Amino acid sequence: MQQYLITAEEVSKLSRDMSIHLDDSKIETYIRESENIDIKSALGDALFLEVKERPEKYNILLNGGEYDSECGIRQSFVGLKTALAYYTYARIVKNGDGNVTRFGFVNKESEYSSRPDIKEKVMAYNDTFSIADRYLKECVQYLNDCKNDFPLYNGGGKLKANRTVYRIIGE
Repeated sequence: MQQYLITAEEVSKLSRDMSIHLDDSKIETYIRESENIDIKSALGDALFLEVKERPEKYNILLNGGEYDSECGIRQSFVGLKTALAYYTYARIVKNGDGNVTRFGFVNKESEYSSRPDIKEKVMAYNDTFSIADRYLKECVQYLNDCKNDFPLYNGGGKLKANRTVYRIIGE
């Protein structure tokens, strides 16, 4: 079993509430995608692998905290785990409960639930992803402000959007 920076249970604790009935293997798929697409590109391969191998060494980066920036200003941030939880949550919202079957991609229906319209789903996805981007930006700022403590980090603080932006046109 592959080790991730967060567990399926931590996604709900660190981001927004979600049903306890979601399949952990599905959540772990979204954790893996978020780590490899969003987190690894922001940290760089060397630091990303080091953080995964020795998480105890990077406690403040992972869990957030307070630090003094180069110009002596006290800063705080929530940490990489929270950013990862929000990226994972956004992917869960976007992909919903769709499954690939022999009949193609289908959504499960139930008499006890109703489907949100696409506009609500896209708004929730965009909102959650923008929060994740903000939290990751704070982590990158921490790495830039404390670059002497992170010799494996060689980034310039630039985050690239690795997602599709959905826009609703008309009603």
